[in-house]
Amino acid sequence: MIGNHRRSLQGILPLALFGALWYLLISHLSGYWAVNPQYSFGWFGPVICAYLFFVRWITRPPTEPALSRSAKWFFWIAGLAFLPTWLVEQPNPDWRLISWLLSVEIVTLSLCAIYFVGGRTWLKHFAFSICFILTTLPWPNGAETFITQSLMQVSTWVTVEFLHLFHIPALQHGNLIELKTGLVGIDEACSGVRSLQATLMVSLFLGELYRTTRQRRFVLVLSGVLIAFLCNVGRTFFLCWVAARNGTESISKWHDPAGFTILSVCFFVLWGVAHLISDAPTMLRPTKGSFPMPFPRRLANGLAAWVLLTVLGAEVWYRAHETGETLHWTFELPASKDQFSDLVIPDILGDERRAGSWIESDGSRWTAFFFKWAAGPPGSRILARLHRPENCLPAAGYKLQEDRGMIAIKAKDLIIPFHALDFDDDGQQLYVFFCLWQDRLKSGEQLRMRDNWDDRLIGLESVLLGERNLGQQTLEIVISGYATSQEAERALRHQMESLIRI
Repeated sequence: MIGNHRRSLQGILPLALFGALWYLLISHLSGYWAVNPQYSFGWFGPVICAYLFFVRWITRPPTEPALSRSAKWFFWIAGLAFLPTWLVEQPNPDWRLISWLLSVEIVTLSLCAIYFVGGRTWLKHFAFSICFILTTLPWPNGAETFITQSLMQVSTWVTVEFLHLFHIPALQHGNLIELKTGLVGIDEACSGVRSLQATLMVSLFLGELYRTTRQRRFVLVLSGVLIAFLCNVGRTFFLCWVAARNGTESISKWHDPAGFTILSVCFFVLWGVAHLISDAPTMLRPTKGSFPMPFPRRLANGLAAWVLLTVLGAEVWYRAHETGETLHWTFELPASKDQFSDLVIPDILGDERRAGSWIESDGSRWTAFFFKWAAGPPGSRILARLHRPENCLPAAGYKLQEDRGMIAIKAKDLIIPFHALDFDDDGQQLYVFFCLWQDRLKSGEQLRMRDNWDDRLIGLESVLLGERNLGQQTLEIVISGYATSQEAERALRHQMESLIRI
């Protein structure tokens, strides 16, 4: 009786341990899924993982002894790496490298656990269902920006060509289409970027569901990419056609219905392709008497203690420093300037937001956008970093001429970092200065003043200072009317003193 009770506890601990690990991973990734529309499809990831694992469970093969010693090395390396990754993740929930490290560590631990209880046959059988969660991760910034810009440019070009075939006059300006009734912007949703990522996930899911060969799964993925692109070209063409007939204001009426329709068409067409290239589905028949072997007790106890120490230790460390006073500043629009005008900003952008345009006494035109997110939700850090001028302005047709790197501007005894970029807008020079700022504890002011323009270095220093969930803000200033970038920079240094409030 006592022996049965011990065996039950020995089986419960690994389940509770890996349930907790996957809960921590999903909680972290949900920050992207909740605030970044491009990754909203990720909410389906855990559900699909669970379903695929269930399907594999009822058809599981017989177990084999876990003879390889290297599995324990992988297990402990991934387990030990969890501590530094989790510490860095707390103040840096937007760092995509950390998302990948955390996911790979928990996936590796899960694969090792499957190997320990079922051997090599179970590892091969369940590996896909466990690794499937990786399809919901945010792509590396460089790859995502390149693919995003390329797809939007190609989608815009193809749409313009189709409009010409239907005798609708249209001109392409970057990712903007100029019609007689106005300008139509082709954003990520319309260009197929979102549906491309979602389609990749659906393609891999259908390939696993139909148990197709690797070659057929590859064909299915390529088909999904092509289908997603063609469907979204159809969507952009339809919206431009509506705008050409009824005016650009009519797009809002059709934008979301067209999106849902295209997404549904894309899914059913891809499902049909999967059905055509796959063999006839076989009935799932549960196996008999194939139960997992006991999980190694020392490994379960050791990992459980390590994970508990990591999570509780991180909470104690950061909570102990959350009482410190933060240093922050704000931006005031110069409403008294000549030809000053407020700009309309969507409510979703920041808890505090200001935007305006004005003309200085020397004839230069200034446009400023200020957004601030209050301290607290980790998602605010992700939102503050979603839109950057080097990504957004080229999408609107501006040509990046020079990236002048980071400059430090002193105002009100603060050293404020700005990313300086020069753009061309149909022959007009635009000088863009972008600041991404995180409120910081006054205790760490001197330490961080040296390199406060290096966002990732600040993220690592935040671990030492015990900072997390701090307020975020961005300031973007666009200046035109100067002959050189040096003149624009000198003007910015002169004006910042009067625009900043502490």
